[in-house]
Amino acid sequence: MARIIKVGVLAFPELEELDLAGAWEVLGATRRLFREGVFKDAYFELETVGKETGPVRCYHDLKILVERTLDALPKYDVLFVPGGPGRLKAQKDNAILEAVRKFYESGKLVASVCTGAFILAEAGILKGKKATSFHTVVDQLSGYGACPLKERVVVDGNVVTGAGISSSIDVGVKLVEILMGKEAAGAVTEWVEYCPPS
Repeated sequence: MARIIKVGVLAFPELEELDLAGAWEVLGATRRLFREGVFKDAYFELETVGKETGPVRCYHDLKILVERTLDALPKYDVLFVPGGPGRLKAQKDNAILEAVRKFYESGKLVASVCTGAFILAEAGILKGKKATSFHTVVDQLSGYGACPLKERVVVDGNVVTGAGISSSIDVGVKLVEILMGKEAAGAVTEWVEYCPPS
């Protein structure tokens, strides 16, 4: 029986499309590779989670559907938080922050890309942790008690943060590595024809 790793992807208006789509593509590819027999034991499944179900307009006008509300978060194994201009409102939303905080406190894996790190920071979970974000704002994480690093992906305990936009792909690969192993991460990287920046 395969282990299905369930990922809740936080969705909110004006999120950055590639912040979400890069990791979604990588993680979603594990299911295809499982169906083709490349992976035998596990794969990822993803759903969007937000304050309300229904359509959300992203920053570049792509419309996505929020499938579940925040109260569904406990059923997921991983919480993935994108960034984008909409994070400025999301990071001040007490319902979102409380849901993110509770998920983190459960000991499960929390990941962000780009300015999604500030949602984690506002929830209080980056205090004392190494973290990264978009290159123009990463240093601002120090104001939340975090140790900002200008790296593509940073892992500190059960928190994974990624730098700007396209690093969503790198975060996806890192999540595969953490939860399925390096060989699986290599297979997915090859499948999506991704050559990580050196």
